[in-house]
Amino acid sequence: MGECTSIQEGYLVLQTGGIGWHLCASKNTLAQVKEGQSISVNVHLAVSDNALTLFGFFTEEERELFRRLIRVSGIGPTSAVGLLSSMPPEDLARAIVHEDLKALTQVKGVGKKTAERLLVELRDHLSHLTTRAPGNQPRPAASEDSKLVDVLKGLGFSPRSAGVTALKTLEELGADTPLETLLRHALQQKI
Repeated sequence: MGECTSIQEGYLVLQTGGIGWHLCASKNTLAQVKEGQSISVNVHLAVSDNALTLFGFFTEEERELFRRLIRVSGIGPTSAVGLLSSMPPEDLARAIVHEDLKALTQVKGVGKKTAERLLVELRDHLSHLTTRAPGNQPRPAASEDSKLVDVLKGLGFSPRSAGVTALKTLEELGADTPLETLLRHALQQKI
């Protein structure tokens, strides 16, 4: 809890106990605070080889989504803040849960491979961050999808590799393709 004494592009300064804390923040968080306002901020400390960086979030949900994002291979704290700045946290979570590859690849710095990694690694972990309106439900995971992932893991694929391979195979052949055909195609891919 402290007073927001400065808001600049990409960060805010929170004064508490006579100390001004420089907190990197998303556009979403910055839009919700005003200079001079007494606020409570959810903080995350990122430790790297050459810096300790504080990230501030207006809501616990945004911080939780940030923490999930930085666990994905290839997504660092700066990229995660960029993703959170590109759309509201709920919309970002919804894009991942609904497997909206197009929305994710429109974010600056996110290519198709990174977007696919986000989908594979997070789609089953973010549904509690989205509010679902009728008719706006995420597509249920196809039973062939989970069966294919299980078979690939049984054949020695890592969980991540199995998920990416299954996703790519299902996109190319369709979910109504028999499991044997999906498996044959998945094994022929070089990922």
